[in-house]
Amino acid sequence: MIFAYHLVWMIRRNFARVGQKISDFVQHPVRVFITCLVFVTAGLLLDGTLFHLWRLNHDSGEIAERISQLRTETMKIDNELRQTRDPNFLELQARDRLELANKGDLVFIFSDK
Repeated sequence: MIFAYHLVWMIRRNFARVGQKISDFVQHPVRVFITCLVFVTAGLLLDGTLFHLWRLNHDSGEIAERISQLRTETMKIDNELRQTRDPNFLELQARDRLELANKGDLVFIFSDK
């Protein structure tokens, strides 16, 4: 019985000490703020949220760059499409790519020797 009484007394004394330390700690707002900041930061880091946000930001930069490249390519293709509607351009392409000649053109044939 004395042992149980002594054990209860030790537990109460330790809780009283812990309570006093917490009370002393809460009296300093800067310490409380820094402690909360540390716990929030640690929670975000351990949860992976900060890394996920950084990765999303990085990916959005890559996507924006890719969109810019695709817009440039689209403008280039649109210009080529406009040129294909011009009869002079079609004739020039037929001559260059298909090696065609117009009536009355002088054609030279060179040997490979």
